[in-house]
Amino acid sequence: MEFESAKQCAERLNVNIRTVQKWAKENRLKGAKRLGREWLIPTSAVPEKEEVAESPMGHQLMPVLSNTFVPGRCNELIESFEDEDDRQIARAEYSYYKGNSLKAAEIAELYLNHKDFALSLSAGFIYVFANLSLGKLHLIELGLNNIKLRIKEALESESDKRFYAYGVFMDNAVSLLLHLDIEKIQPIENVIKDLPKGLKLFGAYIMAHRAYLHKKYSLAAGIAQGALVTCEDYYPVASLYLKLIRTVCLINLKEPLKAQESFMDINRLAIEEQFYQPFVEHHGLLQGIIETQIKKYSPQAYKDIVSKVNDFSTGWRTLHNKLTSSSITVCLSATEFAVAMLFNRSWSVKEISAYLDTSPRMVKHHLSVIYEKLGVSNREELGQFLLK
Repeated sequence: MEFESAKQCAERLNVNIRTVQKWAKENRLKGAKRLGREWLIPTSAVPEKEEVAESPMGHQLMPVLSNTFVPGRCNELIESFEDEDDRQIARAEYSYYKGNSLKAAEIAELYLNHKDFALSLSAGFIYVFANLSLGKLHLIELGLNNIKLRIKEALESESDKRFYAYGVFMDNAVSLLLHLDIEKIQPIENVIKDLPKGLKLFGAYIMAHRAYLHKKYSLAAGIAQGALVTCEDYYPVASLYLKLIRTVCLINLKEPLKAQESFMDINRLAIEEQFYQPFVEHHGLLQGIIETQIKKYSPQAYKDIVSKVNDFSTGWRTLHNKLTSSSITVCLSATEFAVAMLFNRSWSVKEISAYLDTSPRMVKHHLSVIYEKLGVSNREELGQFLLK
């Protein structure tokens, strides 16, 4: 008797691998046997019962984000996935969080046109953000087009609530985090109950981030804190994003001691897994706290984060320049950008110096350098060059 892999069987029967594995476990594929964690399927096997129409979504969306694991053992989570496609998307996601954008993009690209909705949509999301750091605008647009098509596909589904919820989730995530309009479906609050726990938490992050953009800092901090407190299980990646946006809001509320306490609560995952990319994404919003906290206690982590900041910021702003024809500077150092952000938000020189643990004279020096680089002469003109 000749055998084939579950993947080969799935291609032969035009279904996804999870469906084949399910049939094999249910003894619906006569002669199928398990070798380790892989299934060997007879090449002539067909499901013995009438085949039920399968969902276009047999996989998890963003499997690392969606799952709980012990910090430092994310690789164990990835290797525990039975399906190779799940493992591959998880590896792409893992590579992105660690700042290895090239590897993340290379893996994700293989799944952009996959027939499974969750695999394709996960790939598109990872691909877009990885290529921001790589500065490849044409590939960012390719990923965005992929996401738009899959979101439209989700809208056509009336019977599969999770399928629809995934589309709304991704529309909100991309629209908010890139400041773009994708499909304008509906707020994520309307579907959050239909998401798995890890995505529910990230959905709360999206809601908090949206409130932050509307300068509702207390509300945003409350949303983040409420999500963290009420979740019974620990989802490291979603929790990291929630704690970052909570810290950002506390800074804007001019509560530096609470902001520092909130920020230090993050470091365990950052150091255990070296998940530095979320810090890179929030670097400007964190307005100097990376310099005052991580640089002081984890110099190598700080070095790794800052080494990636310029590439990501350049890619993000270049994309926005192209879409909005705006002029956004990319020439400030990390410290100069932090000083500029704080000064633009009406912090005094004295407050900035205390927050950054430096002298008022050094803050004034930074401001003079900033003004010279940007060709501005006051706080109002400075605001034209910064993302508020």
